[in-house]
Amino acid sequence: MHRTVWLALSYNVPINPSKVRVYVWRKLKEFGAEYLRQGVALLPNSAQNFQQLSALAKRIRELGGEASLLEMRFTDPADELAMTARFQKQTQEEYAQLLADCADALNRLRRPGALLTPKEGDRLRQVVKRYRRAQARDYFHAGTAAGEIEAGINEIIGSLRGMASDLGRQLRSLMEG
Repeated sequence: MHRTVWLALSYNVPINPSKVRVYVWRKLKEFGAEYLRQGVALLPNSAQNFQQLSALAKRIRELGGEASLLEMRFTDPADELAMTARFQKQTQEEYAQLLADCADALNRLRRPGALLTPKEGDRLRQVVKRYRRAQARDYFHAGTAAGEIEAGINEIIGSLRGMASDLGRQLRSLMEG
């Protein structure tokens, strides 16, 4: 079994104002961190994760909290497998939601007379951004659905091209008629 070197951010932030706790929680969620226990978040060791957690530790200190960034390994392989499984589950859940969102978008785009509204365009951009983020956080390659999501996004792009082509033909016809 491949053993992972982990980065552990141990932190303590003041109870008030609560916005500091929320800020830290949101940043760790954005990075895809998992909690070892309250106040100790883990990510696999990589240059990007080190940079992100270092910057967050610095910010925590600036906001009046305490933070330490540690490099660690699990001594019990079963503990490491359990933590790895939590990361894999996180990725699988993100990918499942993205697959559902791609299917929903395709259903809306395939309706007769469907138009791409600004709201729909924003929703599609968010799907692609979320996919890129999920892909970047797929630390243990748990995302077997990644290929399906990419295919769905490519199908959405194809549908949009078809819609644009149809609209172009209609406008040309109006201009010539």
